[in-house]
Amino acid sequence: MSSDMLPTATVTDSARAVRDALLPLVAEGAILRRPRALVLAERFDLESRALKVVRRFRQRYGDGPVLLRIPGRTIALVIDPADVRRLLAETPEPFTAATDEKVGALRHFQPHAVLTSDPPIRAARRELNEQALDSSQPVHRNGQRMLDILRAELATLEPMDWPAFREIWYRIARRIVLGDAARDDTILTDQLDQLRSDANWAQLHWRADRTRKRFSDRLRAYVGSAPPTSLAGGLRAADKDLDPAGQVPHWLFAFDAAGIALWRALAVLAARPELAAPVIEEARAPQPSPLLPQASAAINESVRLWPTTLVILRQNTRPVEFRGRTAPVGTEFAIISSVFHRDDEALDFANSFEPAIWLDGRSDGDWPLVPFSAGPAVCPGRNVVLLTTSAAISLILAGHDLRADAATEAKLSGSMPVTLDHSAIELTFPALRTT
Repeated sequence: MSSDMLPTATVTDSARAVRDALLPLVAEGAILRRPRALVLAERFDLESRALKVVRRFRQRYGDGPVLLRIPGRTIALVIDPADVRRLLAETPEPFTAATDEKVGALRHFQPHAVLTSDPPIRAARRELNEQALDSSQPVHRNGQRMLDILRAELATLEPMDWPAFREIWYRIARRIVLGDAARDDTILTDQLDQLRSDANWAQLHWRADRTRKRFSDRLRAYVGSAPPTSLAGGLRAADKDLDPAGQVPHWLFAFDAAGIALWRALAVLAARPELAAPVIEEARAPQPSPLLPQASAAINESVRLWPTTLVILRQNTRPVEFRGRTAPVGTEFAIISSVFHRDDEALDFANSFEPAIWLDGRSDGDWPLVPFSAGPAVCPGRNVVLLTTSAAISLILAGHDLRADAATEAKLSGSMPVTLDHSAIELTFPALRTT
């Protein structure tokens, strides 16, 4: 490798990076989490190894990014916070979000989504998403309808594990995204889950075209008749060349990640009453606005501690320089979220559940805390996610004495674990007694 190119890790260091930083994330499932892999990742604390790799690379190779010796791939591990900010700020040019790896995965169920689109159609599809999701507004125009759906679906809660809660959460998601007609359509969700499972393998898995057609046909029927009070209703008048219905799979996909973040946040608040106190006070007092700062901060903190996007990918469309050294065209830059969210050499709250950082300005510092990504490709549905998940927390805590199973309480009694298997969490919801 030429001396003017990015530093390249040795074969041994490259193998260590793949083993300890990348493979655990692939094994967990980037598109649909694999429960068995999550059990192993938590048991052996696999995700904490990525930070050790990055620290080793910083000592040996400087600020990077550092190219890994992987046959047939040009992958660079991002190890400096300034590069994280640059890569996200300079998307989509020269750093596209439509990386080879991402396109290979998402083509299984959303081949025309923003994240798989290149200019110029990417900009038009991004604008379409932002209009439908009301991205520029803190509260979506259908926010009150979303709150009504949450109240109805969360009115009665029993002791449950993650699969049971996921069924409730997806009923909520289908109603919010597609309208009440889709409330009980578990077939649609099952089809999406199958396609997402295939997508975990990216280019290595053949495309299930029949399943994708059945899913797409079913989805397009809902979008075609979506009421104006649904998210899909905002697509009805869109240019057909943009494939408006093709944007919806990502919204349903994102609601799954939002539910995982919500479930983990509820677990922490159940296990740590002192952390739940400000959220409970907010939940049990009349609020003039649907924006709930304490509950929203808890969700942001849940995603910081346990990112639902395990690795953020960017790929350069032309040669670019980092500190006078060049990254060849097509380099795929891997930003492992937890590496920067959990660096206890840079953050004194790295391994604590500290929602206050999202309220007092500490999250806005130079160090990249990006639970919803950042820059031009920031999650366009961030407002919807925070509204629905924070409202769910508030509704649950306003009427229930939330409790977690003993094993979960033990995991969360001290420093927050780097890996938290959400599928192992069980919660109970005893109703508060009224006098």
